[in-house]
Amino acid sequence: MNRSRLILVLVILGVVCGAVWLTMRLTSASRGRPNVVLISIDTCRADHLSCYGRFQRTTPHIDAVAAEGVLFENVIAQVPITLPSHSSMLTGTIPPYHRVHDNLHYQLADDNVTIAERLGEHGYRTGAVIGSFVLDSQFGTAQGFDTYNDDFSDTTLEIMGGQPERLGESVTKAGIEWLDEHASEKFFLFLHYYDPHLPYRPPGRYASLFADNLYKGEIAYTDECIGRVVAKLKDLGLYDSTLLVITADHGEGLGDHGEALHGYFIYHSTTKVPLIVKLPGKSEPRRIREKASLVDIVPTILAQVGLPLPEDVQGLDLTSYLSGVESAKKEKRFLYSESMVATKYGCGSLLGLETDRWKYIQTTEPELYDLEADPGEERNIAAEQPQRAEHFQERLKAMLQEYLRTDSDRTKVTLDPQSLERLGALGYIGGAVVEAFEFDTSKPDPKDFLDVFTKIEGMHYSLNNNDLARARRYAEEILAERPDLAYVHEKLGKVAFGEGNVDEAILHFSEAIRLGPARPELHNDLGVLLTRQGRRDEAIEQYREALRLSETENPDDDNLDRLLVGSGRGRPVVSNVRKNLGLALSRQDKLEEAIEEFRLAVEADSGNAEAHFLLGNSLGKLGRFDEATKALEEALRLKPDHEAARRVLEGLRSKAPASSTP
Repeated sequence: MNRSRLILVLVILGVVCGAVWLTMRLTSASRGRPNVVLISIDTCRADHLSCYGRFQRTTPHIDAVAAEGVLFENVIAQVPITLPSHSSMLTGTIPPYHRVHDNLHYQLADDNVTIAERLGEHGYRTGAVIGSFVLDSQFGTAQGFDTYNDDFSDTTLEIMGGQPERLGESVTKAGIEWLDEHASEKFFLFLHYYDPHLPYRPPGRYASLFADNLYKGEIAYTDECIGRVVAKLKDLGLYDSTLLVITADHGEGLGDHGEALHGYFIYHSTTKVPLIVKLPGKSEPRRIREKASLVDIVPTILAQVGLPLPEDVQGLDLTSYLSGVESAKKEKRFLYSESMVATKYGCGSLLGLETDRWKYIQTTEPELYDLEADPGEERNIAAEQPQRAEHFQERLKAMLQEYLRTDSDRTKVTLDPQSLERLGALGYIGGAVVEAFEFDTSKPDPKDFLDVFTKIEGMHYSLNNNDLARARRYAEEILAERPDLAYVHEKLGKVAFGEGNVDEAILHFSEAIRLGPARPELHNDLGVLLTRQGRRDEAIEQYREALRLSETENPDDDNLDRLLVGSGRGRPVVSNVRKNLGLALSRQDKLEEAIEEFRLAVEADSGNAEAHFLLGNSLGKLGRFDEATKALEEALRLKPDHEAARRVLEGLRSKAPASSTP
């Protein structure tokens, strides 16, 4: 072998050996990183877990994890609403930054980065099992997950008001199956349990064991489910090498501060949540009194698996607390919280900032609480300590100036009717929130609107249970006090329609439109009612206005496709409006105009079988047999049991000229 060839061989061997060495190093580093399991219990107050010291032993399995890990006693959720809170939990950012402020009309935009994305980039297999439609993949929380199990067709589902809530048993079963499949890989698993959310209906023995407190029974049942996941980790020999985090997205009011449920206020009854971290290996149990936050979960997980902390994360790495070496007092933290639910009804927003001792709420009548002397937040001392209140207000302004992002509207979505109905069945009500970060004290204070809001909740749940008489009583009481609430007029219109009084329904829908804000779906619904009453010219005006609003709000097709979330196919809202407009025109014998609308309906949502049928039926009436046949065949392909399409198609084939048929 000559000298040059020998050198070439040595170079190649060097490159190969270097590559092997680097691969072994990376593999070794990957193997050294722990598996991660993050469990979120929806609507779970910290003080209802027995390891937090209030109740009898409701949560023995979570208690056992706490006995081997670190329990944080004072953990704050950024917003007491499921989607925005999980957006913070999974990204490590506060709502002004990730821009998700409610369950309705929002999605976590893809310019945010989730913990699943960060771990997936470093070799982790990522999976999630979701307990409720509110975290359906269409709302953005599936980013970065290799597997995102949000399938609600499981036979073990609990049907609530027509909307499936996945029982803890189903979440656990799917989670265990995922662990079995990926036990040999480095993994991150996110489990979302929804059971403690209203209505409180714990299954099996928990309904009798906790008959005096069904909410507590739901938490106890969820604890049993979590115990099965822990047992599976142990059976697979993975428990000791797994970083396990158990938390909640928010609490439940249970009557504190007059709030029965959650989302309206930002007191600790709904923002104080559990956080328990079990490190890989054995460790001494510790309890941490200093304040922590849901945004701390992402940086803490990243630190524990040896990954760098991103600059765009607002949370704190809690490793110093986990390791037990924390001795010196940290710099004072200011933790953010918010609720904008009351802005749906013309009130001001609630913007909170708190430290270990003090809590400030910016609203029409600002609030300041000394949490050491008044942990129940019952005595507002803002007027007594104006300088302290002003200091917190300035800190809040500075925080918003630093983190508030207004550069994109990619979080905004217009939900299709089916998605709105599902979210409504889960209790999420009202229109879109107003993103109010300017400190406007001219709006009504949410505290003064609570009685009306409670009646709105009552009206909503009565409608969900088809109790029209009770829903009407609530609506009429509300409108006697606040006749300007468009949302209540809309609901009373639905009550009237359900009672068979279409004329009254038209009056209330018209009033809802007059009071605003302008919504395409309201004009569409009013058009349907007018059509029923034979007022076709007026109906056509409403349909055209619905289309105008859609085009005005979303001028380009790509933007409209993104904003109209729901079916995953095209633009179902626009398609339905086009279809209704076409029907109204056809009933005026304007078939050519109707056909054009049906074509546009098909273009907007190619999967809409009814639109294809209406197009084919109208074409057939004009003797355009080939086009009609093609549209009707497509309707039957999409919906094989569409009997009307089948009958019309058979009729056309019997009448069509020989040259027009295959």
